[in-house]
Amino acid sequence: MTLSKIYKQILTVVILSIATLAVLFYGFTSGNLGWADLALLLALVDAIAGIILIIQYRQHDKLLKQLQIMTENIVHHQPAVPLFVEPDNPLKGVADQLNELQSRQQDEGKSIRNSNAELITILSSLPVGVMVIDSTHDVIFANHKMSVMLGRDILTQVHPYTQDIRNYQLLSLIENVYDSHKSQQEEIQSVGATSVTWDTSVVFNQLENDFHILVIMYDISDIINVKQMQIDFLRNASHELKTPITAISGFTKTLLGGAMDDKKSLVEFLKIIDQQSDQLASLVQDILTISHIQNGTNYHYKPLALHDFIDAELASYQSMIQGNHVSIHNQVPEHVEVIADTTTLTRILRNLVSNAVKYNRPNGEVNITYSDNDSYWQLHVSDTGIGIAQKDISRLFERFYRADDSRTKQKVSGTGLGLSIVKEMVDAVGGTIDVKSQRGVGSTFTVNFPIVKDRNQPNTQTD
Repeated sequence: MTLSKIYKQILTVVILSIATLAVLFYGFTSGNLGWADLALLLALVDAIAGIILIIQYRQHDKLLKQLQIMTENIVHHQPAVPLFVEPDNPLKGVADQLNELQSRQQDEGKSIRNSNAELITILSSLPVGVMVIDSTHDVIFANHKMSVMLGRDILTQVHPYTQDIRNYQLLSLIENVYDSHKSQQEEIQSVGATSVTWDTSVVFNQLENDFHILVIMYDISDIINVKQMQIDFLRNASHELKTPITAISGFTKTLLGGAMDDKKSLVEFLKIIDQQSDQLASLVQDILTISHIQNGTNYHYKPLALHDFIDAELASYQSMIQGNHVSIHNQVPEHVEVIADTTTLTRILRNLVSNAVKYNRPNGEVNITYSDNDSYWQLHVSDTGIGIAQKDISRLFERFYRADDSRTKQKVSGTGLGLSIVKEMVDAVGGTIDVKSQRGVGSTFTVNFPIVKDRNQPNTQTD
């Protein structure tokens, strides 16, 4: 139905009404009843045409309202029901275009929602904290990592960012960006039981008529700790190297200054120089070993009769055992066979046995035992020595760390690298090491080696 048709039908109704009145008037004036009957027929036709006109007008008005509602839904990005219009209706082109626009809008909306969901998933899985703050200082997005870093649950509803951030340094950085409208970066220190350092970037993002603040935080505590460990290692290594070098240099100069003429002093000083040279060589060897482990190495596994292997290694400790009056008992069953890298196992065993002997009591004992389970086989080295204080156990495997001599009541030579080397070797082959100790009773070191079933498998560890 077209507007022109409506107008034509209105005109037809008007003409029929006029014609009906004219015929009726003529019939009454002429007294001819036939004209009256014709007038009634025209009135009936006129009434039918009027009813049809009203129905068609209402349908047209309904279509216009549907088009209006559909247009408003499209403008407000709301879903709308497609309109189906008769082919001869002049509004069919408008309805088809609106249907097409609605379809495209739905497709684009779905694509945007999918993209937003993917973006949120990516941001939520990032190892960095992300927070978006609008120009009114309200949080409009924050990922899970940011919640973990700040130590509080961040609401998904819009809320002031000061509700989540309590760190004064971070608050000041964000406020500076709001004031300057320039991005800034800074290392932020957390305030809490544990020290945490965040590399924080606050990015000012200018929009068309507005702006957002993007806060990106990355936990660099491990990097800071590694740097500090490197600094500590170099400082401690320098200190440890300086001691024997200073002793060697001092006694050498003393000898050259005339002390060599005294045979007794000569022999005594040469013994000290020899001892310090051994200490220096041991320290250099330990440092090279640590470097070798960190740079990666190839492990060659082969079957070993563990009892016989330990017996062969213990043979080199006879002089140390006799000098310290300590007895060592190899309690590993003779039938036990393991697949292991002999170089690694030798270094681990020597360090543990050496410590068990040096920190033992006179007439003490060292016991070496074996156990296993489905995934690991364990080597236990126990001693009846002075034990380790609980405060020292947590730091026992740190480089250059040694327990306080005033607590042990015992002076033991060493580089302070032995147990750290053991720990790094054990970690490199995928194992773990544990220690249990009680002051005045003794210590037990347990090394868990992963069971290797294929002796020919390539084993290369690279840090």
